[in-house]
Amino acid sequence: MTLFSILAALLWDFFQPLRDPTPPARQLERYTAWLLEHVNAGLQKHGLLAWIAGALAPALLVALIGLLLQALFSPLLWVWNVLVLYYCLGFRQYSLQLAEVVQALRHGDLERARDRLMAWRPGAAQAMGEAEVARSGIEHILILALTRLFGVLFWFALLGVFGAVLYRMSTLCRERWQAEPTFCAYPRQFAFYLDWLPARVAAFSFAIVGNFEDALYCWRKQAGLWGDTNEGVVLAAGAGALGVRLGGALNLPAGELLRPELGCGETATADDLEGGLNLVWRAVLLWLGVLGLLWIGGL
Repeated sequence: MTLFSILAALLWDFFQPLRDPTPPARQLERYTAWLLEHVNAGLQKHGLLAWIAGALAPALLVALIGLLLQALFSPLLWVWNVLVLYYCLGFRQYSLQLAEVVQALRHGDLERARDRLMAWRPGAAQAMGEAEVARSGIEHILILALTRLFGVLFWFALLGVFGAVLYRMSTLCRERWQAEPTFCAYPRQFAFYLDWLPARVAAFSFAIVGNFEDALYCWRKQAGLWGDTNEGVVLAAGAGALGVRLGGALNLPAGELLRPELGCGETATADDLEGGLNLVWRAVLLWLGVLGLLWIGGL
């Protein structure tokens, strides 16, 4: 059931991509904002309580609904799994936005490429050159591949809808509460732990479907230099697999942002930006192949 639920959700997302914010996403964002306003009293334990209410409780609720549907009519559980997984994913919308940036760069329309990137990735700047736009786009699509694709699929395969919702809501809580470091301490820690295994499995997948030796070398030597080591693993392995350089100085409205350099090889171009997206989808096919073999082995 797990394999076919994943296939159905991915196909649904491919042919009918989500457009953030979806109605469920808007309600969840309001809920996390409400928790921040009413539970935050300046202590870490309040952040823990908010995470329990904002991530653990919804995950338990969707799992309980699944059990009730299974008791009523077992095929309803499969429908529920697909529906929940579809709304937890949403990666396809970003791949379409990335394609617009690629097309603009290939037509030499740097201004439009920057505009599309800024609409897709807030914080990008009009001062970016072609290489910076391509580099920034690759970085963002690889991180989104972790949070909106591989992380969700990994925990769904392991724990069903409970795992998918727990991961997605933990990530959402970290994103919405990061401006309050004390309150967000526990949610950030839980999100880090939930990212740890998917990040490394995704990175190894990039190595298999890309340049294996460079991906592992960059992972080993460079991932620890990045602020978030889970992101560093994904970015370093992805850069090595693609044979490009990521990280480094980035021009932002507030000034130049200095970051560690990741990867090896040439400066990123529009072709590399498209290559980053193709790398992600090849890794997805690899995961599906492994799940398919496990399913065949269980027959």
